[in-house]
Amino acid sequence: MEQNELITIPPSVLDQLKKNIDKYILKDKKPEGFDEALRYVALEKATKSQLAKLNSFSNNHSLSNDEDKEKIEVLDKMIVFAKNWTKHENTKKELSNKIRTNTDHPTGASTKKQSGREVDRLKPSLSSVKPYKTAQIKDSALMSECFRIIEIMKRIN
Repeated sequence: MEQNELITIPPSVLDQLKKNIDKYILKDKKPEGFDEALRYVALEKATKSQLAKLNSFSNNHSLSNDEDKEKIEVLDKMIVFAKNWTKHENTKKELSNKIRTNTDHPTGASTKKQSGREVDRLKPSLSSVKPYKTAQIKDSALMSECFRIIEIMKRIN
């Protein structure tokens, strides 16, 4: 689902795409990337996966290929936007990961290590979400304490 989040394309990029579309709109043979540019202008948004594909294309295109040349000519500003956006996102993720791994929790535990966290699994804690039933409690001292707490609660109400 994250791949389908829409990213707003800046007005300067849209203007350049419109100029490139206007150049070829009346020609019979449309260049490679024309339909893609038309889609970006119509929606004024692009998905993360579309930007990633454009970034990949810019890194792997061949200048000897005529179709690649046409696509670069039509989508030049959009490709630059995709490269910059992808670089920014990657930097943001790296920074987020660095902060997450370097930040200690007040308990002394971090997200990667659980040092400082001690749990005695034999003793029930207050964070237990499932209350005990009287049939499960066998200790008479514990049972009398439970009845005492119930009596106090009745008096409060």
